[in-house]
Amino acid sequence: MDRKKALPLLEEVMEIRASVEQEGDWLFKEWDSTPIREGYRNSARNLAYYMAFRRKDMRELQEKLIPWGVSSLGRLEADVLGTLNAVTRTLGYIADEDVGEADYRSSDSFLDRNLALRRNADDIFGPPRNGRDTRILVTMPSAAGSDYELVKTLVESGMNMARINCAHDDADTWSGMIGNIRKAEGETGLECRVLMDISGPKIRTRHLLTSMRNPKLKVGERFLLSDAESMTLPKKVEIALNTSVPEVIGKITPGQKIKMDDGHIEAEAVEQTDDGIICEVERTVKEGGVKVKTEKGINLPDLDFKLPVLTEKDYRDLDFAVQHADAIAFSFIKDVEDIDLIEDALSERLPGDRKDIPSIAKIETPEGIRNLPDIIQRAAGSRPFGVMLARGDLAVEIGYERLSEIQEELLWICEAAHVPVIWATQVVESLVKTGIPTRSEISDVVAGSRAECIMLNKGEYIADGVGVVSEILEKFEDHHYKKTAMLRALGIANHTFDSSE
Repeated sequence: MDRKKALPLLEEVMEIRASVEQEGDWLFKEWDSTPIREGYRNSARNLAYYMAFRRKDMRELQEKLIPWGVSSLGRLEADVLGTLNAVTRTLGYIADEDVGEADYRSSDSFLDRNLALRRNADDIFGPPRNGRDTRILVTMPSAAGSDYELVKTLVESGMNMARINCAHDDADTWSGMIGNIRKAEGETGLECRVLMDISGPKIRTRHLLTSMRNPKLKVGERFLLSDAESMTLPKKVEIALNTSVPEVIGKITPGQKIKMDDGHIEAEAVEQTDDGIICEVERTVKEGGVKVKTEKGINLPDLDFKLPVLTEKDYRDLDFAVQHADAIAFSFIKDVEDIDLIEDALSERLPGDRKDIPSIAKIETPEGIRNLPDIIQRAAGSRPFGVMLARGDLAVEIGYERLSEIQEELLWICEAAHVPVIWATQVVESLVKTGIPTRSEISDVVAGSRAECIMLNKGEYIADGVGVVSEILEKFEDHHYKKTAMLRALGIANHTFDSSE
């Protein structure tokens, strides 16, 4: 190809590189007004460069680079400026032009481009084992507080971290779980960390009042969401529910959407009454309706109403967590104000020898996605930090059709920030509950392997689920890391080549 044709492309890349550096440095300076801990400064700067780079549509540029064999911009997350420098230098050689200080990374720095992310994952989840980098996080069932053999089996099957959900059980049960985990570590020689998940301001169905023997909500049926502790049934309504956050009911107006039980029931608010809001079911996941239960989540995607990120119960649970957990997760993180409130709560409670305990932000709302870069820099700038991609609530909030797009963008942003990600919600759910996986569940594990950790929820066959996920990860990680194919020799259709042919 004519070298002169490479010159306009070189100029375009150099212009992009200059704007990314300028805009990224400005954003980093803005972030650094709240001091960033020394160990995270380089990662925060790389995130700033990435956000500057992704402000523009780079698809046309990528297409122009491919014929020249220079197409690595689609994999630049881990080292944005280093990749732009390398592309600039290569095009400079092709066009026979001076590109100034833009130069290749050393072979060592190129090989270590993912080292910061791996170190940060180690800080939170402990060292990898079983021949895989992706860790496995398991939600502890209540039985784990008393059934030592169950906990030991989970550790031996491949569990790297145990999740204690503070929305369930109590301090005595949590202590039993942690005691069994520590005992299993000692007997097996395998490390297993403890994540305590602070439940946050989750809106849940609390009490149920019904005139039905088997209460189900079907399409077209009406029910009452009440803000009262003591409920009564309005005329022509056979089901009434109150919630864990009664003050939110008065904020709902007719026409707004209500989703319950992980989106299994979708309804619309139709009438305000003295008792609350009457809603009409528009869709259910099952044709015959969905059984109404207490302690199920309620999502209000149309309601612009921010609850405090920590409840009174959360503060009490945090008193326990800072003494016993290896990491602490916080729910419904929406903005930097939430992070500041959490940091204040932690600084008041953490003993000196545990002041750097890692935190995890559960991202499960549109606001959390929109503010993700700022959330990351504020939280990771204070302590070791990770993100949980809570796909259940997030899908209900933003719509299932957008989930695939959003989870990809979250993975890219976190990789640029060198922040570990937990891939959560309904992973091998059928396998864990019935002992038999579906084909789509296996594919979901493969997709989740791009995260640093995969979370499994409790179920009768949870140990089997851990073993299957561990085996899939061990095999697949030889082929892929993040967006980069590792180009291991194919195991199928491997033709034997003869140079004499």
